[in-house]
Amino acid sequence: MDTQNNTVTAARTKVKGVADICFLIDATGSMQPCIEDIKNNIQTFIDTLAKPDANGGVMLDDWRACVCGFRDFFYEPERGREAMIMNPFTRDSEVLRAQLGSLKAEGGGDEPESLLDALYAVVNRGKTGRGEAAQDDKWRYASEAARCIIVVTDASFHMNMAANGAAPGASLDDIVQLLQQERIRLSIFAPEMECHYQLSATDKCTYEAIEIPDPDAKDAAVQALRSFTSDQANFTKTLEMLAKSVSQSAAADIEL
Repeated sequence: MDTQNNTVTAARTKVKGVADICFLIDATGSMQPCIEDIKNNIQTFIDTLAKPDANGGVMLDDWRACVCGFRDFFYEPERGREAMIMNPFTRDSEVLRAQLGSLKAEGGGDEPESLLDALYAVVNRGKTGRGEAAQDDKWRYASEAARCIIVVTDASFHMNMAANGAAPGASLDDIVQLLQQERIRLSIFAPEMECHYQLSATDKCTYEAIEIPDPDAKDAAVQALRSFTSDQANFTKTLEMLAKSVSQSAAADIEL
């Protein structure tokens, strides 16, 4: 009996802390300074994942991450711009920084944007089967790696998906159901808005609702997010806490 128990414990220890992480970032014009802030601080997030835990092991035994960008699926194709930018998963922090560096903020200027379409695209990018080797363009099997999406945006979003999207007419409720079905842990960093509160009702979702000091001011939400990401000490602490949350989520998911 003891041998069996030890075997189970060893198996759980082996897979504890495995995660696929997608940074899903608003890539409209107003976001360029925030993208630079994230790029300059992404190493803090990665370093925290690699820090020893209380038992001397790393917080995550195996992580992969990618950066994906989104704009407005309703209008950007007409303007000759990509509405969705996808990148492969990587275990290399320098490659991750390069993905951030190549994310060009352009377009937008007319809220809302297409976060729901972007979530649909990212969640449905494909997944490997049980026991199958990891592939850079797919999520790993749900019981073999936690799946995390970290959203950063300064805008509201369309409550329905674009007619030319992969799921035309789908609504917020459909995306919430999809996220829960695929066991996605969602973290949202956005100015305080009702639409984000509604999305954050998703199971296993956290929402950093950034206060907008003067909602009537020009570009108030844009400035609120910029102030948040440009506060070096605060943003560094936020990324450290986020990395710890991802690690804890990974352990909880894998050991189910």
